[in-house]
Amino acid sequence: MSGASPVRVLCDEAELAVDAAVVSSTLGLGITPDVPSDPVATAREVLARGESCVLICTRTPSDADTVTLADLARAQGNTVVLGLLEPSSTVQVARDLGAVAVVGVRPALAAAALLPFRAHKPWLASARGLGRADRAQLRLSPGHRGAGRFTRQDGGLLAYESEAGEAARIGEPRDIAAALDAYRAAEHGERLSPAAVEGVDTAAVLDVIFGPARALSDPASKAALAYFDLPLPIEELCASASRAAAEAQRIGFPVRVALASPDLRIWEHPDLAVDGVDSATRTRDAFRQIMALASTRASEDRLLGVTVSAATQARALLRVKLAPMPAGLVRCELEFADPHGHASGDGVRTFLPRSREGIGRVLDGLRGRALLYPDDTERRVVVEEVGDVLMRLAAFVHAFREYVREVEISPLAVLIGGEVEVREACVVVGDAFERSMLREHG
Repeated sequence: MSGASPVRVLCDEAELAVDAAVVSSTLGLGITPDVPSDPVATAREVLARGESCVLICTRTPSDADTVTLADLARAQGNTVVLGLLEPSSTVQVARDLGAVAVVGVRPALAAAALLPFRAHKPWLASARGLGRADRAQLRLSPGHRGAGRFTRQDGGLLAYESEAGEAARIGEPRDIAAALDAYRAAEHGERLSPAAVEGVDTAAVLDVIFGPARALSDPASKAALAYFDLPLPIEELCASASRAAAEAQRIGFPVRVALASPDLRIWEHPDLAVDGVDSATRTRDAFRQIMALASTRASEDRLLGVTVSAATQARALLRVKLAPMPAGLVRCELEFADPHGHASGDGVRTFLPRSREGIGRVLDGLRGRALLYPDDTERRVVVEEVGDVLMRLAAFVHAFREYVREVEISPLAVLIGGEVEVREACVVVGDAFERSMLREHG
């Protein structure tokens, strides 16, 4: 594209810079990649000056750096292209924030070559005139008026030509396809205001979480989260077999009986919970069995008893883990909590808050999403219910980010019909209270 200034390309290894220079020469980009001592810091400086940049890394940037780079680009109205050498959840996270993220040097340079044309939306360009193989690789729709077109060049390369006649070589079809996918995804990037829930009794929550750095028990964690109106089961903490049987009769059979302890988590010790208990006698037996097993794994003075709750039927079980991040964001890791889902690594990672459409795209990223919603009607319900829980959890983490290190829900049960239920929760408190008291008392 004539008259356009070469974009700044930053690499964290000399070998990457050499590879990028070779690709740049082939495409005629006129780029001389740099290898600064701190590529991320240099990228921040470039973006702060109002310039776009390309960052190609062997080492994946931290979540905090990814947030900072994406925020700077958004604030300045420019673009950051992030090129990683291996597939990583950071790619999708960066796209969720509006960055153009790809895997590989050549796709990163293809994205760089398309930067001057971003306003033309080349991901909507026409593929007319290209052969069947090129069209299949680019995965373009029939094309939209004003979006330009791709044409075949020598050496197996394709060029992009805008409606105004400006043209540039972009790369090989598969690299262009990866770059276009990244641009499409970045178009859906969101940066919403921090999540909040009105009317929360902040003092009451602080009373629950106050204390030294520790992981709260399931009952204590739920007591703190209850102020944010999360869908918690109706359950009772019982310290004796007779009390457990009485509460089970009051709640109505069948019930679920699970250990309550700050040291032993049900998701790590599934044999310390019994579902479908259908009588008072079996409730007492379940209490004794659970407490006997637990006493071999933790100190008895750390065993609070059991919780008794109504048994519900789940379609799928999710594990959700949240932690505070810079700029009012909350990192969210979401995966299937069943053994098969855990073994397959079927999970996604994003930042909250997200819109309902954004939550839907996140859930669609799970390979086992059919377990969550078999059809579009149930998808709407599940996205609404899961999205509401994630928003409330993000609001809790953001409101108490000074004190809370992370929150884990395992499982978040997706029930028949699409409703959800927080079955087990763990709020991890940092040392902020201790540090505050040390400052006050010298």
